[in-house]
Amino acid sequence: MKILLFGISNVGKSTIGKRLSEKLNYDFDDVDDEIKRRYGIIDKFQAKYASYRERHIEKGKILEELVNKYDDNVVIGVSPLAYVIAFRKVIAYDNVLSIELLDRPENILDRLVYADENDVVHKFDFENKDADMKSYYYKEIKKDITFWKNVYRKIENKFNIDGRNVEETAEELVKYIEKIDKKYEVNF
Repeated sequence: MKILLFGISNVGKSTIGKRLSEKLNYDFDDVDDEIKRRYGIIDKFQAKYASYRERHIEKGKILEELVNKYDDNVVIGVSPLAYVIAFRKVIAYDNVLSIELLDRPENILDRLVYADENDVVHKFDFENKDADMKSYYYKEIKKDITFWKNVYRKIENKFNIDGRNVEETAEELVKYIEKIDKKYEVNF
């Protein structure tokens, strides 16, 4: 089985996906990681595909290539794709299980990170130096949740993280996946 994890930025697709893949003894890959392998840093990818639409269509092609790269048994973290046309074909594959990860805005805010111009990831410090930005980002996350809910309506499987840590989430996801489709054998 190929498991695709969708969701808004900072919901935990990569972190949870890596832990889930370990629990299932699956490979792990990530659309953003593949972009970095190809372009070095995300900014180069964004420069090549200047329009929002172009970037998302290209990310969809990269997703399809990743899905086809693996025979089976892979978890793939999918960076947000704003156009259904970019992922519709892939989520319809017989051996693909697509899951949208959901969480409350305050939990996503707690995990919020950003990448600088060198793709170095930093965590916001909302208690000190970034305190004035906390309200702004909270509102932006709420807007994102509303926007992506509409985009990802084609993804039938929804999993609410509900503020759990990575280990708990991965354990619950394994149970969730087993319930979705008993025909797949999960090896621990």
